Amino acid sequence: MKFINRIVDFGVDSKLEDSINTKIKLANILNLALIVIIAFYSVIAALVVPELVPYCLYGFAAYSLNLFLSYLRFNLLTRFIMSILPALVIGMLHAVIMQAGDSIMKEVYAFQIVGSLIAFSLFDHKRIRFWLPAFIIAAIPILYIHEWNDFFDVAFDNSPFQQAWVRNSVLFGAFFLGGFLFVFLQRLNQKEFDKAQELTNRFAVENKKALEKEKELEQSLEKLEEAQQEEKKRAWATKGLAEIGSILREQEDLNVLTDQIISFIVKYLEANQGALFLIDEKEDNEEVQLSLKSAYAFKRKKKIHQKVNVGEGLIGQCYLEKDYIYLTEVPENFINITSGLGDANPRSILITPLMVNEEVYGVFEIASFKEIEQYQIDFMLEMGENIAMQLNSIKNNEKTKLLLAEMQEQSQQLHSQEEEMRQNMEELQATQEQTERQEQELRAELEMVQKEKAALEEKLQQKELEVQSLKS
Repeated sequence: MKFINRIVDFGVDSKLEDSINTKIKLANILNLALIVIIAFYSVIAALVVPELVPYCLYGFAAYSLNLFLSYLRFNLLTRFIMSILPALVIGMLHAVIMQAGDSIMKEVYAFQIVGSLIAFSLFDHKRIRFWLPAFIIAAIPILYIHEWNDFFDVAFDNSPFQQAWVRNSVLFGAFFLGGFLFVFLQRLNQKEFDKAQELTNRFAVENKKALEKEKELEQSLEKLEEAQQEEKKRAWATKGLAEIGSILREQEDLNVLTDQIISFIVKYLEANQGALFLIDEKEDNEEVQLSLKSAYAFKRKKKIHQKVNVGEGLIGQCYLEKDYIYLTEVPENFINITSGLGDANPRSILITPLMVNEEVYGVFEIASFKEIEQYQIDFMLEMGENIAMQLNSIKNNEKTKLLLAEMQEQSQQLHSQEEEMRQNMEELQATQEQTERQEQELRAELEMVQKEKAALEEKLQQKELEVQSLKS
């Protein structure tokens, strides 16, 4: 069996397509089968009609040579020879068997017709330049059988071929060859169909995988685009926070700072109008109010002292709820954006608190012809916290400055009072010293007076004694 398989595999090459290798195997199988058949007929001819033996051997030699060519890998040539050789050999034997005046042997003729169809099984229908010439050559002995009979003109007794078993054996050979070709073609077609089905299924699987991979790729691209968009948004927010941080660091004057802040925000958001409200300083018993500290492109820039009570309007509501308010359906005449072309309603209004540690220091109001996206709102909230911290710091600094100024003024007043008191003390001390000197002088004068008085009294006593002594 291995030997037969090796013969069947003559000329098969892994580099060739499977369909071509299959046809090469078919040519080898037909070649091998016809060698066996012609050998069998040669034995029968030797026993019954010896005159046919040389012609049978011609066919045997031709089939054997073609098989050898297949072994040498002349694949195209051997298939072409195999397409015409059976019809030519059978036609030759038919022409030899026929005698002058005999009619065509239908059984052998049928064998010839079957043999002429081999080309269609050994070549693809698209390769017409091979199967069409082969079919035409194979059809020559069918169409010109009488001319072939005249050419060979071998006289012998062909009565054995008139016997039923001989005719039936020839007919059986024709049916066997035809059936073999039919079954092979069916199997070949089924194999090609199965292969096509397998390719279709594989293509469907690969196509499904490709679609899944394409979908995954699209999803990856979408995620990448989303990531890139998110990164752009983060970069945009980071840049904005850095720029507003620079403004906050470089400017300490609150009025100038608020103007720069609202101008930057409106431009950075590509909005059209903006306003910044700050909490007024209040005493313990006063209600909280928000004052319009700065505005950009608002008509009420002229009314910079406008005030809003807590809970009043959207500004007061934002302060009260400590959360942002975003409107995309702006009522008519709620607010107008003025340009060189006239007044128009904005498409969106955003109101955000300036809040840190749950304490609101002010409120932003932004009006735009475009919708404001969520990442811009988040940016406003984060920036509001930074601004609130800075405003709180500025207010604390201003309070500290005021306290320091008051303390300095009080210190100066105390110093003045202390200097005045020192001067008064010096004057008092000088007065006291003068008083002491005057007292000492008075005491000295008093002592002198007392001494003089004592001296006078002593003189007076002496006078009195003298008078008394004179009287006595």
